[in-house]
Formats: sequence, structure tokens, C-alpha cells
Amino acid sequence: MPTATYTKCTAAIEPLLEGINVGSDTWKVALTNASAVAKTSFVAGTDDLATGNGYTAGGNACSVTSATQSAGTYTFTLGNPAVWTATGAVGPFQYAVLWDVTTGTPVAQWDYGSSISMANGDSFTFTFSGNVFTAA
Repeated sequence: MPTATYTKCTAAIEPLLEGINVGSDTWKVALTNASAVAKTSFVAGTDDLATGNGYTAGGNACSVTSATQSAGTYTFTLGNPAVWTATGAVGPFQYAVLWDVTTGTPVAQWDYGSSISMANGDSFTFTFSGNVFTAA
């Protein structure tokens, strides 16, 4: 049997990813003390911190800045969510979780390695470093 050579159909990449409406869904970054890696759903106020002292359950919204396909590579970029400023004690949390609010799906998490607590007046800034994801 001969070996086949794989060549992707570049026109299919964007429609496949847009099946979850990457470019038009609502996205948020939430703070939590529990890993979301194995979760299949994310529920505001249950899976993240409760509303209070400068944090709103569900996290802060992120605007879609790019959701495009070029030559078979789909790139998805979000604007950074607003800064959280504590008006009392907030936390602890160890993870920032990006989730698709429209579908309730956790997409990625950032692990800070240990719990973080904020005191009154403290600020926490989450920053995306580059694209949220690139699929080819």
C-alpha cells in the first residue's frame, strides 16, 4: 500500500472553527482557584470566584480583535480584559480561565503556580501574550 501525502483543504479551516462561532461568541476571563482543564463546561459564580469586592462572577469580557483565516491558518485574538481592582479581599485564585460565555465552554487557562489573594486597593491585570490560538 503506498503512503499518502496529507494536504489540508484551506477553505475548510475557518468554517470548521466558526462552527463554534469563535468570532461572534462572547468571551470572558474569570478568576478561579480550581483548574478548568478537565471541565467540559464553565458556570459563572460556581466555577469561579463569587461576586464581591471588585470581582464579578463570570469574569471580565474580552472583545474579539481578530478571527481570520489566511492560507489555511486560523488566528483568533482577543483584547485584554479590564483590570480587577479589589475593594476588599478578593480570592484566593490560582487560575485565569478563558471561557466562551455563549456555549459555556472553558477554552484555556493560565496557572499562576500558587494562590493569589488581593487586599483592598490591590489590582490584578491579566494580559494575553499574542494570539489566543492559531489552528492550521
